[in-house]
Amino acid sequence: MVPLSQARTPSRAGIAYYETESQQPPGALLVDFAQVFRVSSDESLGLKPLTEKRSPRTARLLKRLQKIEDFPTADQRTVLKLLDALHAARQRTRPRQRAAASR
Repeated sequence: MVPLSQARTPSRAGIAYYETESQQPPGALLVDFAQVFRVSSDESLGLKPLTEKRSPRTARLLKRLQKIEDFPTADQRTVLKLLDALHAARQRTRPRQRAAASR
């Protein structure tokens, strides 16, 4: 992640006011903050809740994953270990698949 002071904003000094919490950011920077973080100005000010833009597929997956929070701790660990093992196995097979596809 890029630090806020290095983001596409007009002035690093303006960002410093905000990051050090010594003052409120200048009003002119609110639009820039909203653009950098890809939220509306109302969302950045807390006037509206943040809306996450997700694909329907991602939203369904997240809903299913959130159900894991209701599991007992031991079951949560088991599910996470399974996910980690599947991910590791997939990472190991990807280089082989790429090499076979390039032949």
